[in-house]
Amino acid sequence: MNKYVEFVSDEDFLECVRKVVEAYQSLDENVSPTSILKESKNTIDEFKTIFDVCVNQISFDEWLKFELTRQQDKTINNKIGEFHQELLGKVDGWVDLGIGDETEIDLKKEDNTVFIELKNKYNTMNSSSEKTCREKLEKVIEKYPDATAYWAYVISKNYKSEDRIWKYQQREDERIRRISGDRLYTMVTGDPKALEKTFNAIPKAIVEILGEDYQLTEEDEKLQVEYNNIIFKNEED
Repeated sequence: MNKYVEFVSDEDFLECVRKVVEAYQSLDENVSPTSILKESKNTIDEFKTIFDVCVNQISFDEWLKFELTRQQDKTINNKIGEFHQELLGKVDGWVDLGIGDETEIDLKKEDNTVFIELKNKYNTMNSSSEKTCREKLEKVIEKYPDATAYWAYVISKNYKSEDRIWKYQQREDERIRRISGDRLYTMVTGDPKALEKTFNAIPKAIVEILGEDYQLTEEDEKLQVEYNNIIFKNEED
């Protein structure tokens, strides 16, 4: 019996979680407040820096920790997106297409009946990337007439559960749809609770990776349950 989720092996689940954990651990603690100003790839707003330090009444060393975390945040968000893509790609009958596939799509069903362009959050695309996503899905259903193509987002607006036609400008096709994370996980795994189970399994996997010295506090566990109830309220359209 699996320790984490039923739809992939414990080894596969730990592998996917570990990659995200390592992104958090990659923080360079040897950076100084001055060196980050000199060496940061993106020029730091010095005015915001001085406001942050003075208004929040923190030291420059404390500001440095916040700034490093902020810079790291984009990398971590990308890793979390990859986590979902890789995890679902390990489910029997599904393929993580990675980078370089001719469709430029993230996931597909082995029989080429379902293709998925996966985003971490519903609002991560600007108008240009949304147009690109739409065009990729249109090319897929043109090549595979019996397929359904999805723009999927793990985090939907207000955690709404949805699977509906993606109406884009004046174009509408039953085979091009948008789908929330809970419905996506259900479709791929066949388990209507798969996303919720994944959410609840992550802390257990992190304990396994970081060692038994790390545990959620009793208060944190209570808050996790409350958080869980807000996100997975299981509302239907």
